[in-house]
Amino acid sequence: MNKNILYYSTILTPFLLIVNLGFGSQTSPILIFGILVNQIVNWVVIICACIVLKYEFKNNVWPLFLFLGLLISKILSNLSYVPAYSIIAYKTLILGMFLVIGTIYIYRHLRLTYKLVIVICLFNVIMMVLQLLNVGDWSQYLSTESTFMYGDKITHDVLFVPIDQLQYSVIQGRPSGLLRSNNILSGVLLFAMALHFSLGINKYKYATVILSAMIVLASAKIVYSGYIIMILILLIKGDGYHRANIRNSLVAILFFLFLYYIFFPGLFVNFWLRDDFFYNFTIRINNIIDHMMPGSTTKAYLENVFRYTSRADWGDDSTILSGYAILIKKIPYIIAFILIMIPSYVKRTIRQREINSDVYWVSILSMIIFLLYPAAVPIFKNQFFWFMGGFALSPYFLRLYIDRLGLK
Repeated sequence: MNKNILYYSTILTPFLLIVNLGFGSQTSPILIFGILVNQIVNWVVIICACIVLKYEFKNNVWPLFLFLGLLISKILSNLSYVPAYSIIAYKTLILGMFLVIGTIYIYRHLRLTYKLVIVICLFNVIMMVLQLLNVGDWSQYLSTESTFMYGDKITHDVLFVPIDQLQYSVIQGRPSGLLRSNNILSGVLLFAMALHFSLGINKYKYATVILSAMIVLASAKIVYSGYIIMILILLIKGDGYHRANIRNSLVAILFFLFLYYIFFPGLFVNFWLRDDFFYNFTIRINNIIDHMMPGSTTKAYLENVFRYTSRADWGDDSTILSGYAILIKKIPYIIAFILIMIPSYVKRTIRQREINSDVYWVSILSMIIFLLYPAAVPIFKNQFFWFMGGFALSPYFLRLYIDRLGLK
């Protein structure tokens, strides 16, 4: 491929899609000539994605109509006298587009996506270390997991500080690197893990070390949960190189946990040994229970089971902590839909494995993350989530790419 507009669009689409997770939703918006930086980046991503889409479907006109639809619906959504359905139309179009873009990248640009994600993780690891070391407010510039704005964020020295003297801010104990929050960083890390543990030969050098360090530094229970599920599946069903990769990652994680204990003993004890180890789990479980159908026997039973567990001490009953809380009232329909879709998904993944085992494992592990990640974050309106969803749902697009890639 020549280094033309398509080449740069192909690189910039996933790269800036993740980078914009740091610029988006800032407490103090970043402006250039009065224009929001995240809006600039977002439209660059959309334009690049449309170029990739148009090239992939160059004999079709619908990508052009999609872009026009995005542009018109976005303009209309900013007009106060236009009904709210224009915003819904814009969100539906853009999230659907990135779902399709995800399928293009898993079939066309899997290795490129892997390398880009690992490079982004490397820079995040560097910034996370600086945040833990409390080098200055500037290292927390993009973090929004604090009620304080840049220059007023309270941080403490945690290096070599034992638990009985520990004072720390959530933006240190759960650093977000170059992204806006630890929850968002966790999604990128989970996706990177799905890519890394899926691929066989020609892995990006030192990726296991980078991801293992990032897992430890993130101190995110959703990341450890995803990691455990992935390695269990690969240990049972994976190949020899999967198991070797898992062994290397376990050794690296244990090594970085030891270093973390040496350099940040208070934070280590606070995360692993305190009574609130399950706090982040139980507050989300209780949040889901709160949003169940009022008066249901299931809700009453679960409220009784979890009555002595931790609850979020901020917000009110309407606060959404878990994406599952949004879906819980429609759970019978969701279960029925999943049961209908499972047979065709299994059939297509088997065929996918026959063609390319790497793509097969990326699809399987991405699906795990696609289902697991919303449990921790109400992420359904996020473009990156649906880009990852394209990887997870790629088996449904397999027939299209068998023809396009000349596979048999």
